[in-house]
Amino acid sequence: MFPDRGCACLFAALLLSPPVWGAAPASASAREHGPTLRLCVDERSHLPFITSDGKGTAGELIRLAARESGVQVVFYGAPVTRCREEIRAGVADGFPTAPYTPSLLPFMSFPMRAGVPDGARAVMVARAMVFRRKGSAVGWNGERFTDRTLPVLVPFGSVLLVDRLRAMGVPMDDKGKTLDLIFSKLAAQRGDVAIGAEFSGLDHLAEPRFADQLEMLPLPFSQESYFLGISSAWYGAHAAEVERLWDAIGRIGKSAAYQDFYRKAVSDATRLRDAGLETVQ
Repeated sequence: MFPDRGCACLFAALLLSPPVWGAAPASASAREHGPTLRLCVDERSHLPFITSDGKGTAGELIRLAARESGVQVVFYGAPVTRCREEIRAGVADGFPTAPYTPSLLPFMSFPMRAGVPDGARAVMVARAMVFRRKGSAVGWNGERFTDRTLPVLVPFGSVLLVDRLRAMGVPMDDKGKTLDLIFSKLAAQRGDVAIGAEFSGLDHLAEPRFADQLEMLPLPFSQESYFLGISSAWYGAHAAEVERLWDAIGRIGKSAAYQDFYRKAVSDATRLRDAGLETVQ
């Protein structure tokens, strides 16, 4: 949903050279003997949050927390649907930016507090936006679509979007594997609207082939916390380590150094809008 293009050059120096952090280092014994956590990452980069090799704001936060917690973390990229099946099968141990959504709950564990997901231990918050053809009457008021007759287009493997649209009873087409393909289908009138990640959508709207045809509506379809989701089996075997890791994510994520790093990365992403991209008013 966030192709590694366009925006990537804005973040490269920042993401590859993060600041010096204040996280407490793990003991030598923990570094040598701590469990290894294998994280399957979407092969499509989701800047500024995560790349296919585990860089980005969320990847950096997880690395810092793992170092403090004595957990060895390994990132590897694969299609998001394969990641899901590998976590289910025990080949992978988790996903670095997982939404808390019904499709994942049977085989993944999340940081919880009082029976609900603990947003204080999330790795990121991101928005999915609604896009339509210019001149279209289709609307989105934050709760429902108006004047929609064709399916809603969403990227393949987007479990949060699919779960929410299914709960709303809205017909959808989730066969397109990239937002680029989704936008092409929208421009070709194969759907009334498309839903995709905010920063990636803005990146695509800057391209000449879409700039004159498509626009972004002002209200988000979703604004959600995303978590380091851990396979239920790995959590069962390493519950204490996982809770320490989640706690460290929450603590480091609130630190002044990390907050400054995060704000700079997101500021670079939103620079697209400051450069002249407009949403519908």
